Amino acid sequence: MTRPCIGFIGTGMMGQLAHLANYAQLRDAGECEIAGLTDLKLRLAEAVAAKYRICNVYANAEELLADPRVSAVVCIQQWPNNYPLVKQILNAGKSAITEKPMVGRLDEAEELAALAGKRGVHYAVGFMKRYDPGVELAKALVTEVRASNQLGPLLTIDALCDGGDWLHSIGEPLQVDDPTPVPASAPTYPDACRTPQQRAAYGYLLNIFSHNINLCHYLLGTEMEPRFAAFHNDCAMSTTSRSGDVVVTVRGAVSASHEWHELTTLTFARGRIVIKTPTPMNRQRCSEVTLQRECEGRYATTRLHPPLAWAFYRQAQGFIRAVAGKEPLRAPAETSVWDVRVMERMIEIAEVF
Repeated sequence: MTRPCIGFIGTGMMGQLAHLANYAQLRDAGECEIAGLTDLKLRLAEAVAAKYRICNVYANAEELLADPRVSAVVCIQQWPNNYPLVKQILNAGKSAITEKPMVGRLDEAEELAALAGKRGVHYAVGFMKRYDPGVELAKALVTEVRASNQLGPLLTIDALCDGGDWLHSIGEPLQVDDPTPVPASAPTYPDACRTPQQRAAYGYLLNIFSHNINLCHYLLGTEMEPRFAAFHNDCAMSTTSRSGDVVVTVRGAVSASHEWHELTTLTFARGRIVIKTPTPMNRQRCSEVTLQRECEGRYATTRLHPPLAWAFYRQAQGFIRAVAGKEPLRAPAETSVWDVRVMERMIEIAEVF
């Protein structure tokens, strides 16, 4: 198959620094082509295109999708825009990748996953942690110890995210003076999410903890069943779910810190695996993995050091290779639906105060 030809919708901060910069690097390495880009702010789009040596700026998304060269679209928007844009992209017969979360409602998620299957294209959701080399190592380790039972049964997973500095000196995106008005976003919420407090809590859940929920699903390989949820407005939360015999806690708070504080701890009867996830935008770090286990009457702690690579870059590479038919997606729409279903259930049962 020829190299995938990519189109971009969205040239804001994340579009530039977390996505376009990586695809430009992959283009220069000969792994893909970039047909062009578009943004509601066309002056910004033109400036970004010039910076990354992209020849074509489309007037709008419709013009981009009409280009027969484009086989896949990197659509980097706020989550309320994902449903209408991805539906448009998939109906045009193009593959798509968006930032997380997938969408705000389960019926929207199921519709998009089914549409991608019907059209025979890919829809990838930007859960870049699945491409982190440390998470990759931890996934293999969890699978191994559960299959061999060397640590005994898995009892709990505790996923904690207290946030902190998530930008980690990533740099400044290109900005221009462009007065073009941008329409206000129109988020869609689950039917049970009615009050301003519920919607603020749900937005917090989607924006931050969708990553942690998705990572738990990735490590478990099965969908969780939420049993309890409590939110202190949009600044702290704790949830408890069940996955078979495993109790899963996802929790965290908004906390100022000079570093990123995110840990996922899998506790077994005879040991534990701890994944320390780095600042999302840190290009010089990947997850640290620690194995603690009982060993012939003593206890051993082993730190595992995966090769360094940035998860966002590997995610871009993985998407290109999936479009080219070389490897499967790690966060496809069909399993990302699990996250939306779980989050919708969490807000349905949540106490919000």
